[in-house]
Amino acid sequence: MFVADLRHFLDIPDEAPGPARKMAEQLGFVVRAATAREAGAPWVSALTCRRRPANRPCAGHIAVFRADLPVPIEWRCTACGDEGVISGWEDSLYDLRQPRSSSDEEPRHETLLTDEVATTLRELMFLDMECERLVFQMHSSSEGAVLTASAEELDELLGFIAANANHETNRRRQKRFDAAFDILTKVLEAVESADTFTTVVAMADQAKETHRADGDFTGRWRILEMDLWDRDALDLVAPAFIEFSPDQTGEFGFIVVTGWIDWRRAGTGRSGVEFSWEGTDEGDQVSGRGWAELHNDRVLHGHLYFHLGDDSGFRAERTLS
Repeated sequence: MFVADLRHFLDIPDEAPGPARKMAEQLGFVVRAATAREAGAPWVSALTCRRRPANRPCAGHIAVFRADLPVPIEWRCTACGDEGVISGWEDSLYDLRQPRSSSDEEPRHETLLTDEVATTLRELMFLDMECERLVFQMHSSSEGAVLTASAEELDELLGFIAANANHETNRRRQKRFDAAFDILTKVLEAVESADTFTTVVAMADQAKETHRADGDFTGRWRILEMDLWDRDALDLVAPAFIEFSPDQTGEFGFIVVTGWIDWRRAGTGRSGVEFSWEGTDEGDQVSGRGWAELHNDRVLHGHLYFHLGDDSGFRAERTLS
């Protein structure tokens, strides 16, 4: 069990190790979720587990419990059983305990979102407390994350998403904000046209079509060979991999290189995917491009290029689901 005092994780300096910053972020998320709803009953939030058993993302979500009195918040992963308690959260910037506004009287609607969209909403900056509570009240279901909101609350949330997208300099994050904005705009239109309580399923149509068209490529691939480096070097820090997500983003990692991908289907007359990427190499900023082609359902061949640097072919196999 992980026992934490939130006060020790506040104001983490920029030079702190990455794992410490990630832990501080996750603890803040758990406190927001636990204080966004009324106390006294456990519930499963839309927060995904941060652990990676066997070097694969855990499929679980974080269940939280907060008693009526200010006592440590309890949390537990629904899949891997990772658990902990958090004290020192009262009156911190993550404490969302506040009476709701008059918008409580408006009809509220349930919207089914993907975990990716839910994660994007949690990354929004400068939310007011009402919208922050809205985001962290999302709970997990068997089909995705469920957002419960009135038309007025959705409209306010859309304003924050648009502001974040307009000021975001990272192209990958900006694309995610834009996609979330498009999805919730459709939700708001559906909510405003509904006369009674309704459930709006907001899995992005475009993302669905992309997944159907490119399903052979989406998922995580284990990099087994590269032209310039041997297997031991590739797995120096962690098993080498490349991953393509249905929303046309992705990531890869090998040796000490980490990259974030923006991919597209190859041009007319060609098969496979093409992508640009940006990332780090031993802490230095790097970028480049690449391509990949599917030789059969489980083998991916491609080439990775560093801008003004090395390039290398690679072979990867699909990891087990």
